Amino acid sequence: MKKKDQLYFILAVVGAFFLLLAGAWTSPTFAEEQSYIEAIVMFGALLFVFSVVVIVAALGFHSFALFMALFLAMAVSLYGVEAGVMVIGMTYMVWGLVFAIEMLLYHNGVESAVRWFRERYTFRAFSREYKAFYPMIWIFYFLFEYLPHRFTGESIASFNPQKLYERMREDLRP
Repeated sequence: MKKKDQLYFILAVVGAFFLLLAGAWTSPTFAEEQSYIEAIVMFGALLFVFSVVVIVAALGFHSFALFMALFLAMAVSLYGVEAGVMVIGMTYMVWGLVFAIEMLLYHNGVESAVRWFRERYTFRAFSREYKAFYPMIWIFYFLFEYLPHRFTGESIASFNPQKLYERMREDLRP
């Protein structure tokens, strides 16, 4: 998208917001004012859904972006923007948990985890998800490796995400 197109889009969004705000400000009755305020809230919710979809699509998850848009739009229209934020957070946590489990299984040399990554990822796609879910990998490692080691005294496997990343570069070659 060109800079000029982006500027027109931003101006259109800001203009629509100010038109709705002007309508609410100049409304002769309380009911009309409430209608404009509801329109502003719905406009903000739709803008929120659109921005999340654009960000997800820009990260490279094109097919997931459509699913996320539909699910997010349903949650926002039924329960409000707070539900949309919860959907985003829960989706990140659940998929991050799955990704982190598979990464730790891969780290321990489990063949099914190696197969799982080879079937689902190119290195480029893996790299994007690795960067997106890097915090979840550390959280999962802390919860399922480090804490049990502290409480039970079991041996702990050393964990180096950079080495895993390099190993994955070799395993996911086309």
